[in-house]
Amino acid sequence: MDKTAKASPRLVLEFIGISSIILSLVFVAVELHQNTKAVHGQTNQAIADNVNALYLAIATDDELARAWIKLFENERIEDLSSEERIVLEMSLLSGFRRVENIWYQVDEGLIEERALTRIGYDPYITNIGIATWNKFRGGYDPAFVSYFEQQIAMHIGSEAAGYNEEVAQE
Repeated sequence: MDKTAKASPRLVLEFIGISSIILSLVFVAVELHQNTKAVHGQTNQAIADNVNALYLAIATDDELARAWIKLFENERIEDLSSEERIVLEMSLLSGFRRVENIWYQVDEGLIEERALTRIGYDPYITNIGIATWNKFRGGYDPAFVSYFEQQIAMHIGSEAAGYNEEVAQE
């Protein structure tokens, strides 16, 4: 009976110790999950802030706005003034880097793949967008270049299909 009495408190202490370890691990897992969600949210907010800053700049800067009008009117880069060309190239390069950054973060598993579906490709499939990409594409990760060019081709195809459907309906 002595051995049972001595073993019982020891078993209780071992059970309490194991339970404490398990509860600590559960707590760490919950904290890690919450932290991961917070980082995802902050990353997505940073992406949105970057785009909003560009939109605000275009809305408040007449020179930038005029250049973007020419971009969306699908003018050729050769028809731009030197100032318009540099304004658009720098704006587009900023956009290419934003897309590359999102692609990297998705590739690393830091944000969900759906972040790539929120990229507006309209500026990139214009004559000026494509000319700028072709001029500077060598400065990007080759895997990203492949991904981005697939996206451009897909969006050009969908743009052309949408245009053809509109023409057919008229």
